[in-house]
Amino acid sequence: MNDAWPIQPSPKWPSNCLIENVAVHPGQPWLAVACTDAENQGGAVLVFDAQAGSLRSSTGFDDHVGWSEQPGLLRWHPDGRRLATNVGTNGIALLDRARIVGDAWPDETRDSGVRYVWVDETRMFSDTGALFEIREGDSRFDFEDIGSPRFAQLEWNAATGAVVGTVGHGIAAFDPLGRKLLYHHTLEDLPSSHEVHWSGDGRWCARVHWGQSPARDEIVIFDGDDGRRVCTLAPSLPHFDELRWGREGALLLRSHGLDRKTTHLDIVRNGRIEVTIDLAPRLIQASHAVPEASGIAWSPDGHGVALLLDGQEIRLFDASSGLALSTFSAPAPAIPDGLPDYYRHGHRPDYGFPGDLIWLGMQRLVRLAPHFVDFWSIDGQKIAQFVVPTELG
Repeated sequence: MNDAWPIQPSPKWPSNCLIENVAVHPGQPWLAVACTDAENQGGAVLVFDAQAGSLRSSTGFDDHVGWSEQPGLLRWHPDGRRLATNVGTNGIALLDRARIVGDAWPDETRDSGVRYVWVDETRMFSDTGALFEIREGDSRFDFEDIGSPRFAQLEWNAATGAVVGTVGHGIAAFDPLGRKLLYHHTLEDLPSSHEVHWSGDGRWCARVHWGQSPARDEIVIFDGDDGRRVCTLAPSLPHFDELRWGREGALLLRSHGLDRKTTHLDIVRNGRIEVTIDLAPRLIQASHAVPEASGIAWSPDGHGVALLLDGQEIRLFDASSGLALSTFSAPAPAIPDGLPDYYRHGHRPDYGFPGDLIWLGMQRLVRLAPHFVDFWSIDGQKIAQFVVPTELG
């Protein structure tokens, strides 16, 4: 599949183009990046090769690209040759091997990104209820309503051939090709104050409920195939912070104590906590500025866990035993002069900008923030660093 995406002769990261969304290639250690230069109304999609430490391609747009307030707005097709991205706030553009094919605008009135998923060889389904294909030269505005519920979050469950996601207070599954609702559970018996996290394969859903002190936060797990409740669990410390889905429904849960000085990472499999890692006196410290990344990451095979700790160190753990394997420093580069003031001065001034973390392929870790992408080997060697250029630099 190495020919799935071209290597351009001299690809460049456009000046002042800050990262909004990222997506990991389905078969190669490649990272796609959607970035935007808001002041100059431009953007680009970049594709990096983490193994080689190189930039494979850069495709420019005369519009905003990506939307950092929502994850999943940059999506590879399973064939690895096509890539869709949010453009112009509420549009969707299609790239085929780094070339722009066309775009679609399922809801041009919306002042936010339109969520979508790939559902077959050529078609996408959006949270507006549209099933559509982007063909060569398209700029589509007209769409057929196929009678689906309106999803607030959505993923594609290939096992059942259904779009799954959040509908109102509950969860639902809809077959867009057969045009039928598979399930809709309103969950009216559960607390209204909550947040929902779907796994990337659409097969699992976690619904977080906030406990009123002294009650602990709780997480209800659902099977995305049929919507049934699997279990309810509580993190090992009272207050939930974040989670990350892994392979086959495994979970990483980060929680903290009442004083916020104690952090636990729970490794959950089969609906129960198998391992708890007590990080005291260290803390997980990330920016959460790129919605697809954070301070915790699974290895692709599910056997390892990487954490971004205070002091900008990466620590690797064995996911079966919870034993620490290695720790190394992975500092973020300085924010370049010439970027907008809201970015240069708006992020964690007390200790800088630590960025976030992704485990990409078995041998590479990615440190990133809107202004940089670094590739590291799992033994702590920096492979390459890319920093957004500015007109001053």
